[in-house]
Amino acid sequence: MEQYWEWFCSIPGIYRTQREILLHCFHEPKKVWAASMEELTFLRDRGCRWVQKVIDYKQRVTPTEVMHTRAMMGIDFISAVQENYPRRLASLRDRPYGLFLRGSLPPEEVRSVAIVGARMCTPGGRAMAEAIAREVVRCGGVVVSGAAYGIDGAAQWAALEEGGKSYAVLGCGVDVCYPASHQQLFSRLAKSGALISEFPAGTKAMPSHFPMRNRIISGLADVVVVVEARKKSGSLITAEFALDQGRGVYAVPGRPGDELSYGCNELISQGAGLILSVEDFAEAVFPDGRRPPDKTAANIPLAPAEKLVYSKVGLHGKSLWELQENTALSLSDLCDSLLSLELKGLIKETEQNFYVKMK
Repeated sequence: MEQYWEWFCSIPGIYRTQREILLHCFHEPKKVWAASMEELTFLRDRGCRWVQKVIDYKQRVTPTEVMHTRAMMGIDFISAVQENYPRRLASLRDRPYGLFLRGSLPPEEVRSVAIVGARMCTPGGRAMAEAIAREVVRCGGVVVSGAAYGIDGAAQWAALEEGGKSYAVLGCGVDVCYPASHQQLFSRLAKSGALISEFPAGTKAMPSHFPMRNRIISGLADVVVVVEARKKSGSLITAEFALDQGRGVYAVPGRPGDELSYGCNELISQGAGLILSVEDFAEAVFPDGRRPPDKTAANIPLAPAEKLVYSKVGLHGKSLWELQENTALSLSDLCDSLLSLELKGLIKETEQNFYVKMK
């Protein structure tokens, strides 16, 4: 039976809505495969023109051939009727009928956090996404995202570098690297997590695919975190899916008027959880987390000047000149404190003379 589900989910050019219509008409994938030309053309001629794609695929490829080709490519498949299909997705009304993957599915018993945000993010946003991802791993969780430029990729790299697992849900086939420059990230994800897609192998990335995949990102997560987002962005679509699915939604606040802060501030105004610090977020999401006690700023001894500088850096970061104005320290003392704080892992220089709080 699984081979028919795989063939059904591999028909190129049709999507979940069309597959739902086919199942309504034929009840199961095996009967779609066994349908007569008269039955299929009847549907096609009654307005379902996309059925021609089913007819063409049926004439070209058998279920056995689909299964063999996929296995030769090192890709796994799991249908929604299998016992090991992700429980988080199984409860969704619009769950994917099948998943293609390279790697392994997220463990059911492990807390999963989706971290999403702008592709063209700020250095401070990138640093915040990395800090949250690292903390998720330290608390025993896993990170889910879309492996895109900006916030997504930064969070997934940070989770992997912390020794954790991360899972990327793609808007293309799992054999297609998009964006192309993320080859190394895709390779790491397949080994320490997974590349996951409802689209069959060979499917190219298209703008219409990404809103579809966003429901899977939120669906695989227990909590969705939005770090930076414009007024109309895919990250807000993911947050909307999360709310519909009963997932928790958190957002990192930003300065009023900043384009990349609008989406997050709007989410917070609508009731999303407010992330004031990585530690507070971790305590809320991982009350029994395994965070080492020496990782928090409160347990790291700081000189008076270091405490002053650390208190002024903030989540969104400040330039060297802003910090000098806010602390009234000499440039020499300020630079010494910044270097010490950076060595202790409490702040990070995201670009020249611009610092962001990490703890």
